[in-house]
Amino acid sequence: MQELLKQIEIKNSYHGFKILNPAADNKIVELEHKIGCKLPEDFIQFYSLCNGFECLEDIFNFLSVDTILANNDYGDHWFLFAEYTIFSDSWGLRKNENGDFEFFSSIHTISSSSLIEFLQAFSKGNVFGNDGIYDWEKKYTKNNPTIQP
Repeated sequence: MQELLKQIEIKNSYHGFKILNPAADNKIVELEHKIGCKLPEDFIQFYSLCNGFECLEDIFNFLSVDTILANNDYGDHWFLFAEYTIFSDSWGLRKNENGDFEFFSSIHTISSSSLIEFLQAFSKGNVFGNDGIYDWEKKYTKNNPTIQP
């Protein structure tokens, strides 16, 4: 995870990139309490290394725990973790009725919950580029549109 974050930082250093200091443990626990379930280990690892990041390219933000909590970008078993162009689109994580985690966007349910894959896609093509987040999303999109949380 740390190496992947470094790759993202290097790739986007010319695009106004800012990585945020690690989240406080008590804030991660507070988010877990607010959504009513424990975060997946990859999210805990991510927030322990950095509390999100901001990139001027596509105005993409991986939301900090503090931002999620302050903006009420969460609910029962779900939260938004990333957005671009001031919430023109966003990505979230939720626990489905089977008890599994899945990603969702503003219009799709995404049959993946791997934060590593999401970050790898951003590392390769940011939001719109080849192998970027939108290409990753197409690869894992279920046929049914999402019903946000």
